[in-house]
Amino acid sequence: MPAEPRANDEFMTDEEPAAHVFDSDRRSLTLGILLTVTSFAVEGMGVVPALPTAVRELGGLSLFGWAFSAFMLAWLVGTVGGGLLADAHGPQRSMAIGLLGFGAGLMLAGWAAGMEQFLAGRALQGAGGGAMIAAAYVAIARAYPDHLRPRMMALTASVWILPAVLGPALSGAIAERVGWRFVFLGIVPLLIVVAVVVLPQLAPFAVKRPIGGMGRMISALRTAVGAGLLLAAPSLYPRVAAVAVSLLVGAVLLVPGLRALLPAGTFRASPGLPAGLAVRGLLAFSFFGTEAFVPLGSGELRGVAPTQAGLALTAGAVGWVSAAWLQDRLEAQKGAAGRAMIVGIGFLVLAAGIGIVSTALLTSLPFLLVPFGWAVAGTGIGLAYSAGGLVCIAAAREGKEGQVSAQLQLAEALSTAAGAGFGGALLASLARIGATPREAHGAVFGVTLAAAVIGMVASRRLAPRGLPPAAV
Repeated sequence: MPAEPRANDEFMTDEEPAAHVFDSDRRSLTLGILLTVTSFAVEGMGVVPALPTAVRELGGLSLFGWAFSAFMLAWLVGTVGGGLLADAHGPQRSMAIGLLGFGAGLMLAGWAAGMEQFLAGRALQGAGGGAMIAAAYVAIARAYPDHLRPRMMALTASVWILPAVLGPALSGAIAERVGWRFVFLGIVPLLIVVAVVVLPQLAPFAVKRPIGGMGRMISALRTAVGAGLLLAAPSLYPRVAAVAVSLLVGAVLLVPGLRALLPAGTFRASPGLPAGLAVRGLLAFSFFGTEAFVPLGSGELRGVAPTQAGLALTAGAVGWVSAAWLQDRLEAQKGAAGRAMIVGIGFLVLAAGIGIVSTALLTSLPFLLVPFGWAVAGTGIGLAYSAGGLVCIAAAREGKEGQVSAQLQLAEALSTAAGAGFGGALLASLARIGATPREAHGAVFGVTLAAAVIGMVASRRLAPRGLPPAAV
């Protein structure tokens, strides 16, 4: 997982309080880290509107969900491996390998002649991107004193805003007027700039230590492969034996992996930290599981161009950013006491947004209701996301905050992959038995809406004044 900023006296000396992240001695490193996160954000927010066009052209509509699942499952492995490599050898090697994998994945997807090559490119993007982000966080931990790390964390969060607001609409326009391949290939030059700027700045932080924590790497691999086999099982129908083997082997791999990485009781939403992690998973499943199919549904059900579908996602990003600022103000006024309530309200607003979007896509109501509804959904996750994360961090024992942060990312990555993968499998399965696209999309949105409702109920298990400490 991405390493959390932590003290590392080997690389830091005493700093004056007036020091700044853009001081001359760290200006280039700061710029390089921000460019790294920006390139990841551009890919993350830019490719979604182009995916329906790409998958349709490559004849892989039945595998649409895997365009998301392959990325997220590989990202999970990449963050763990990148973090371990950065701890052992310093962030430069992890960053270099991550940039190489990320760029290779973009080119492989951009030049794909078939769906198999495209999915392999998506997996490479996820693994490389995970290693990049892990290296960036290790660099923050080792190169900046404690009083500057919050500023760096705030800046890395802020660079997502512009790609989130402009990326979807711009990507849709490029896919519509130039071609979807340029959405992927157009990011590669930015990676070259990132490499030139950031890699030399990471050289002073090189170390040589034995690689530790391989147990977590094995658990991450087991979890990703197991989840992938479970998600792949429906596509093997009607070969019943193959379906059964895929389900069995997937469960055998996934369950021990999750037991090693998540606290007991997570899937039951047991009070305490397990409930907080379950809530994060339900939040990711419902929001990202819906978002994955908004562009596809917009084109298939309403016949709109990728640019219009991208505008809907932009509206969601605006809602998320606005609500995140609102939640920050509420936090300043009420402190930890109102966090659980805010999470519940966020799920309620998210459910309302999913309801509006699905109704607009499945009926002949004005298409403008889709971006409006997705802005509502973005508002919901913007309220619940930060509040839920803070509740979980408050539940961690002293010194375990980084581990809880990694568990939050694991829950989010797996649930995002599951939401997109299950939705894609459901679409394909219903199409095989003769369901119309409207019926199939309605079923997918019904599942993600149900997840939001379940999340609203599960949020009641979050203590109103923060979770009691739990073993992690």
